[in-house]
Amino acid sequence: MVGQRPTAADVAALAGVSRSTVSYILNGSGMQTFAPETVEKVRSAADRLAYTPQAAARALRRGESGVVLLPLPDLPASANFSTLLSVLTDGVRAAGRSMTSLALRPGNGLTDILRDISPAALLEVLPLPDADRAAAVTAGVPVLSVADAIQRLDHAAAAEQVRHLASLGHRRLAVVTATKPSTREFARARLAGSTEAAEALGLPPLAVEEVDGPPHEALDRVAARLREWASGPDPVTAVCAFNDLFAAAVTAAAARAGLRVPDDLAVVGIDDEPLGGLLSPALTTVRFDYTAVGEHLGEQLRHVLDRRPSPETPPRRGVELVVRESTRR
Repeated sequence: MVGQRPTAADVAALAGVSRSTVSYILNGSGMQTFAPETVEKVRSAADRLAYTPQAAARALRRGESGVVLLPLPDLPASANFSTLLSVLTDGVRAAGRSMTSLALRPGNGLTDILRDISPAALLEVLPLPDADRAAAVTAGVPVLSVADAIQRLDHAAAAEQVRHLASLGHRRLAVVTATKPSTREFARARLAGSTEAAEALGLPPLAVEEVDGPPHEALDRVAARLREWASGPDPVTAVCAFNDLFAAAVTAAAARAGLRVPDDLAVVGIDDEPLGGLLSPALTTVRFDYTAVGEHLGEQLRHVLDRRPSPETPPRRGVELVVRESTRR
């Protein structure tokens, strides 16, 4: 077999079963059931021969490539988003498929790639443009969305920021948020979470500063805003930042404004990026647990592949406050 790719017939011969049995077991078909010892013999033989089913043949049998396509806008890189992608990949793999991503940019949309491959499904992390969703419908490709689940997590994380600061006695809070198109959906959910939590706690309306672009390029403007907020008879004493990078920028801007964190101004972020523990003072933040999102996606995908209605129960809200030095009262 040296230099020759093993075939399903080779696996069948080594396992002592029929070729169709090998095909049913290794391609994850639910049309037949086999004794556990038969499944073990086939998989053991495939491992010994280093056999993998050919993607083209599987796609022909299934009518789709076995790939779940994740179209993504131009999002900023972060450890938090990498964790989300890992969880989504695991959820797709649990349903017997593979995930690949597509960067959505002008001239690089879904219509062209749907002509080249037939994905099992499209995965929506952020709401897809209308034209791309229409292309998926025309191609008969189901769209699985975790966008609502992620927005619920964003909403819950921002509400946790406000509740934590209020528990320390802060009454006048501010939000420093993002307005870039690539982060607008996340920012909208987080600002809504902050606002609703403040109203529920009877706090005064939040002061809001929007940053359009990288936060480190707006330090002087943020510093001027912090000085303004800190003056007067009812000063802002705490800031909820859009994420940990924004929180780091707020901390730097506070120093420019002559304010000490946390003595004059408490700061809390979102995402629990590694940089948060390296700041001085170390950053209080809110961490996401995406595990339930990945499990929910795997369940959704299995329902779609089996042509059953998708599960209605949304994943639980998994956020956790990580208290460090930047919010000490």
